[in-house]
Amino acid sequence: MTRPAPTSPPEARIPAALHKPLTTGVVAVTLLTALTACGSDADTGSATGSGGSSTTSSDSGSDSGSDAAKLPSAKTLRDVQEFISGAGLPCDNLTDDESAQGTPAEGFLGPSEEDDSAAEKAETDAWAIRKSGFCGETRSDLGGWIIYLPSDMKAFQENYRKLATSDDGWKSQLPRGEFMIGADFVVDPTNYQASKSLLEAGLLLENCDPAFKAPDGYRVQDARTDGCVLTNHLPDPLDQ
Repeated sequence: MTRPAPTSPPEARIPAALHKPLTTGVVAVTLLTALTACGSDADTGSATGSGGSSTTSSDSGSDSGSDAAKLPSAKTLRDVQEFISGAGLPCDNLTDDESAQGTPAEGFLGPSEEDDSAAEKAETDAWAIRKSGFCGETRSDLGGWIIYLPSDMKAFQENYRKLATSDDGWKSQLPRGEFMIGADFVVDPTNYQASKSLLEAGLLLENCDPAFKAPDGYRVQDARTDGCVLTNHLPDPLDQ
Protein backbone atom coordinates (compact mmCIF):
# COMPACT_ATOMS: atom_id res chain seq x y z
CA MET A 1 0.00 0.00 0.00
CA THR A 2 1.34 3.41 -0.92
CA ARG A 3 1.25 5.89 1.88
CA PRO A 4 1.76 9.39 0.55
CA ALA A 5 2.12 12.73 2.15
CA PRO A 6 -0.54 15.37 2.77
CA THR A 7 -1.74 17.17 -0.31
CA SER A 8 -2.11 20.90 -0.47
CA PRO A 9 -3.89 23.35 -2.76
CA PRO A 10 -2.30 23.38 -6.25
CA GLU A 11 -1.22 26.96 -5.77
CA ALA A 12 0.86 25.98 -2.74
CA ARG A 13 2.00 22.45 -3.61
CA ILE A 14 4.39 20.88 -1.13
CA PRO A 15 7.65 19.18 -2.12
CA ALA A 16 7.51 16.01 -4.19
CA ALA A 17 9.45 14.20 -1.46
CA LEU A 18 6.27 14.17 0.59
CA HIS A 19 4.58 12.02 -2.03
CA LYS A 20 6.77 8.98 -1.38
CA PRO A 21 5.92 5.82 0.56
CA LEU A 22 6.42 5.88 4.31
CA THR A 23 9.99 5.00 5.17
CA THR A 24 12.21 6.17 7.97
CA GLY A 25 12.84 9.86 7.40
CA VAL A 26 10.08 10.25 4.81
CA VAL A 27 6.71 10.73 6.46
CA ALA A 28 3.66 9.88 4.40
CA VAL A 29 0.18 11.26 4.86
CA THR A 30 -1.84 12.74 1.97
CA LEU A 31 -7.59 12.90 -0.15
CA LEU A 32 -14.59 9.30 -5.60
CA THR A 33 -15.51 7.04 -7.58
CA ALA A 34 -18.51 4.68 -7.45
CA LEU A 35 -19.93 4.63 -3.98
CA THR A 36 -18.41 1.78 -2.08
CA ALA A 37 -19.09 0.39 1.33
CA CYS A 38 -16.59 1.81 3.76
CA GLY A 39 -16.71 -0.93 6.32
CA SER A 40 -18.49 -0.66 9.59
CA ASP A 41 -17.27 2.92 9.91
CA ALA A 42 -19.20 3.99 6.83
CA ASP A 43 -22.57 3.31 8.36
CA THR A 44 -25.19 5.94 8.93
CA GLY A 45 -24.62 8.90 11.20
CA SER A 46 -25.46 12.56 11.60
CA ALA A 47 -23.49 15.06 9.58
CA THR A 48 -22.14 18.41 10.63
CA GLY A 49 -21.52 21.60 8.78
CA SER A 50 -22.78 25.00 7.77
CA GLY A 51 -25.88 24.51 5.74
CA GLY A 52 -25.74 20.83 6.63
CA SER A 53 -28.02 18.71 8.71
CA SER A 54 -27.88 17.95 12.40
CA THR A 55 -24.65 19.31 13.78
CA THR A 56 -22.77 18.22 16.83
CA SER A 57 -19.87 20.16 18.27
CA SER A 58 -16.97 19.32 20.47
CA ASP A 59 -14.00 21.13 21.95
CA SER A 60 -10.72 21.01 20.06
CA GLY A 61 -8.62 20.50 23.16
CA SER A 62 -7.05 23.32 25.14
CA ASP A 63 -8.95 26.18 23.54
CA SER A 64 -7.71 29.61 24.54
CA GLY A 65 -10.37 32.04 25.65
CA SER A 66 -13.83 31.38 27.01
CA ASP A 67 -15.41 32.27 23.67
CA ALA A 68 -13.29 29.83 21.65
CA ALA A 69 -15.57 28.26 19.09
CA LYS A 70 -16.28 24.57 19.11
CA LEU A 71 -15.37 22.38 16.18
CA PRO A 72 -17.76 20.26 14.08
CA SER A 73 -17.92 16.59 14.98
CA ALA A 74 -18.40 13.62 12.63
CA LYS A 75 -17.91 10.05 13.80
CA THR A 76 -17.90 8.10 10.51
CA LEU A 77 -16.79 8.53 6.92
CA ARG A 78 -20.41 9.00 5.87
CA ASP A 79 -20.84 11.68 8.52
CA VAL A 80 -17.87 13.56 7.09
CA GLN A 81 -19.22 13.04 3.57
CA GLU A 82 -22.44 14.74 4.65
CA PHE A 83 -20.46 17.54 6.28
CA ILE A 84 -18.49 18.21 3.08
CA SER A 85 -21.69 18.10 1.01
CA GLY A 86 -23.29 20.51 3.48
CA ALA A 87 -20.43 22.91 2.79
CA GLY A 88 -21.55 22.99 -0.84
CA LEU A 89 -18.79 20.75 -2.16
CA PRO A 90 -19.33 17.66 -4.35
CA CYS A 91 -18.79 14.55 -2.26
CA ASP A 92 -21.43 12.25 -3.75
CA ASN A 93 -19.04 9.34 -4.01
CA LEU A 94 -17.12 7.88 -1.11
CA THR A 95 -14.58 5.09 -0.88
CA ASP A 96 -12.05 3.68 1.52
CA ASP A 97 -10.24 1.92 -1.33
CA GLU A 98 -7.13 3.94 -2.13
CA SER A 99 -6.81 2.26 -5.53
CA ALA A 100 -10.35 3.14 -6.65
CA GLN A 101 -10.84 5.24 -9.78
CA GLY A 102 -10.61 8.96 -9.12
CA THR A 103 -8.58 8.71 -5.92
CA PRO A 104 -5.14 10.35 -5.70
CA ALA A 105 -2.50 8.41 -7.63
CA GLU A 106 -0.38 8.33 -4.49
CA GLY A 107 -3.14 6.73 -2.43
CA PHE A 108 -3.75 7.89 1.13
CA LEU A 109 -2.61 6.92 4.58
CA GLY A 110 -4.57 4.44 6.67
CA PRO A 111 -3.89 2.18 9.63
CA SER A 112 -0.72 0.09 9.55
CA GLU A 113 -0.90 -3.37 8.02
CA GLU A 114 0.43 -6.76 9.03
CA ASP A 115 3.10 -6.84 6.31
CA ASP A 116 4.51 -3.41 7.22
CA SER A 117 8.07 -3.30 8.41
CA ALA A 118 8.73 -2.16 11.96
CA ALA A 119 9.80 1.27 10.69
CA GLU A 120 6.74 1.63 8.47
CA LYS A 121 4.43 0.56 11.29
CA ALA A 122 5.99 3.03 13.71
CA GLU A 123 5.68 5.96 11.31
CA THR A 124 2.16 5.02 10.25
CA ASP A 125 0.95 4.46 13.81
CA ALA A 126 2.31 7.86 14.84
CA TRP A 127 -0.57 9.46 12.93
CA ALA A 128 -3.11 7.40 14.94
CA ILE A 129 -5.48 7.03 11.98
CA ARG A 130 -8.16 4.41 12.63
CA LYS A 131 -9.99 4.95 9.32
CA SER A 132 -9.47 6.91 6.13
CA GLY A 133 -11.39 7.50 2.92
CA PHE A 134 -11.77 9.72 -0.10
CA CYS A 135 -14.50 11.57 -1.98
CA GLY A 136 -14.38 13.98 -4.89
CA GLU A 137 -12.37 13.69 -8.08
CA THR A 138 -8.68 14.47 -8.31
CA ARG A 139 -9.03 15.53 -11.96
CA SER A 140 -11.93 17.92 -11.41
CA ASP A 141 -11.63 21.66 -10.90
CA LEU A 142 -12.45 21.32 -7.20
CA GLY A 143 -10.34 18.23 -6.67
CA GLY A 144 -11.14 15.83 -3.86
CA TRP A 145 -10.89 15.32 -0.15
CA ILE A 146 -9.02 12.74 1.88
CA ILE A 147 -10.83 12.05 5.13
CA TYR A 148 -8.98 10.90 8.23
CA LEU A 149 -10.62 9.64 11.42
CA PRO A 150 -7.87 9.68 14.05
CA SER A 151 -8.19 7.51 17.13
CA ASP A 152 -6.10 10.16 18.92
CA MET A 153 -6.46 13.71 17.61
CA LYS A 154 -3.65 14.96 19.83
CA ALA A 155 -1.26 12.38 18.35
CA PHE A 156 -2.27 13.35 14.79
CA GLN A 157 -1.71 17.03 15.44
CA GLU A 158 1.57 16.39 17.23
CA ASN A 159 2.90 14.26 14.39
CA TYR A 160 2.03 17.02 11.95
CA ARG A 161 3.85 19.52 14.17
CA LYS A 162 6.99 17.37 14.02
CA LEU A 163 6.75 17.23 10.24
CA ALA A 164 5.96 20.91 9.82
CA THR A 165 8.81 22.10 12.03
CA SER A 166 11.48 19.61 10.96
CA ASP A 167 14.74 20.77 9.41
CA ASP A 168 14.84 18.37 6.47
CA GLY A 169 13.55 20.59 3.70
CA TRP A 170 9.84 20.85 4.52
CA LYS A 171 10.00 23.39 7.30
CA SER A 172 9.61 26.49 5.13
CA GLN A 173 6.49 25.24 3.34
CA LEU A 174 4.44 23.23 5.83
CA PRO A 175 4.01 25.38 8.97
CA ARG A 176 1.17 27.37 7.43
CA GLY A 177 -0.99 24.25 7.44
CA GLU A 178 -2.14 21.34 5.32
CA PHE A 179 -5.00 19.84 7.33
CA MET A 180 -8.53 21.05 8.08
CA ILE A 181 -9.29 20.00 11.66
CA GLY A 182 -12.63 19.04 13.16
CA ALA A 183 -13.29 17.80 16.68
CA ASP A 184 -12.72 14.17 15.70
CA PHE A 185 -11.98 14.16 11.96
CA VAL A 186 -9.50 15.70 9.54
CA VAL A 187 -9.95 16.71 5.90
CA ASP A 188 -7.04 17.10 3.49
CA PRO A 189 -8.31 19.14 0.51
CA THR A 190 -6.62 19.50 -2.86
CA ASN A 191 -7.99 22.87 -3.88
CA TYR A 192 -7.62 26.37 -2.42
CA GLN A 193 -11.24 27.38 -3.05
CA ALA A 194 -12.51 24.16 -1.48
CA SER A 195 -10.32 24.85 1.54
CA LYS A 196 -12.02 28.21 1.98
CA SER A 197 -15.45 26.55 1.89
CA LEU A 198 -14.43 24.06 4.58
CA LEU A 199 -13.16 26.84 6.81
CA GLU A 200 -16.44 28.69 6.34
CA ALA A 201 -18.21 25.47 7.39
CA GLY A 202 -16.38 25.51 10.73
CA LEU A 203 -13.16 23.54 10.28
CA LEU A 204 -9.88 25.12 11.30
CA LEU A 205 -6.40 24.88 9.82
CA GLU A 206 -3.55 23.58 11.96
CA ASN A 207 -0.79 26.17 11.68
CA CYS A 208 2.60 25.47 13.31
CA ASP A 209 4.47 28.52 12.04
CA PRO A 210 6.09 30.14 15.12
CA ALA A 211 5.89 33.51 13.38
CA PHE A 212 2.20 33.18 12.48
CA LYS A 213 -0.05 36.07 13.43
CA ALA A 214 -3.60 36.03 12.15
CA PRO A 215 -4.96 39.27 10.73
CA ASP A 216 -7.69 41.00 12.70
CA GLY A 217 -11.06 39.30 12.50
CA TYR A 218 -9.80 35.71 12.18
CA ARG A 219 -10.20 32.96 14.75
CA VAL A 220 -7.19 31.53 16.52
CA GLN A 221 -7.27 28.91 19.26
CA ASP A 222 -4.84 26.46 20.76
CA ALA A 223 -4.21 23.22 18.94
CA ARG A 224 -3.84 20.00 20.91
CA THR A 225 -0.08 20.19 20.55
CA ASP A 226 2.25 22.86 21.86
CA GLY A 227 3.61 25.25 19.27
CA CYS A 228 0.61 25.11 16.92
CA VAL A 229 -2.72 26.88 16.67
CA LEU A 230 -5.99 26.24 14.89
CA THR A 231 -7.18 29.11 12.73
CA ASN A 232 -9.63 29.97 9.97
CA HIS A 233 -7.03 32.14 8.26
CA LEU A 234 -5.95 30.58 4.97
CA PRO A 235 -2.92 32.26 3.38
CA ASP A 236 -3.59 33.45 -0.16
CA PRO A 237 -1.07 31.76 -2.49
CA LEU A 238 -0.78 35.03 -4.42
CA ASP A 239 0.57 36.66 -1.26
CA GLN A 240 3.33 34.08 -0.82
